[in-house]
Amino acid sequence: MPVSFLTPSARAGLSMIDGHGAICVSPIGAGEVVAAFGGRCVRRDELELLNPAQQARSTQIDDDLYLAAAVEPEPGAVINHSCAPNCRLEGGVVLVASRPIEPGEELTLDYATRNGSDHDEFECTCGAPDCRSKVTGHDWMLPELQLRHRGSFSPYLARRIAALHEVGATRRAFA
Repeated sequence: MPVSFLTPSARAGLSMIDGHGAICVSPIGAGEVVAAFGGRCVRRDELELLNPAQQARSTQIDDDLYLAAAVEPEPGAVINHSCAPNCRLEGGVVLVASRPIEPGEELTLDYATRNGSDHDEFECTCGAPDCRSKVTGHDWMLPELQLRHRGSFSPYLARRIAALHEVGATRRAFA
């Protein structure tokens, strides 16, 4: 039984970013649901016992909680990172198209919107003009990404961002 969803408008296929990914096969409209991530809930220590590929396909849903991906890659779990993504998170596990996507385009997400730990850090090969070169669990803290992806962070990262801004506002009030 699959634990993730991929729209019928896309298929798992060859990726220029990471060897395999989700490729659009028929037009996808802006705002259309393209994927949903699923898995078995595990804590960080349990995640670290999984094979590296399975860890990389897992989705962080809270500070120490992850949806562990299936052992075998599923089409809905092979959405690659891009520093200039064409999809965004809506809630913690649903992915929607942030603009119209044409056949042949790969579905991508900026992992900074869902990852706040070092469990899946890597050298970026997305090829975007504004590529960050390295994806880290701290990218969500970058002010330019907070502005660019406002409203598209997972709930737990949105709470972290709000807390950062609240602390900053409090410091400015007492300065």
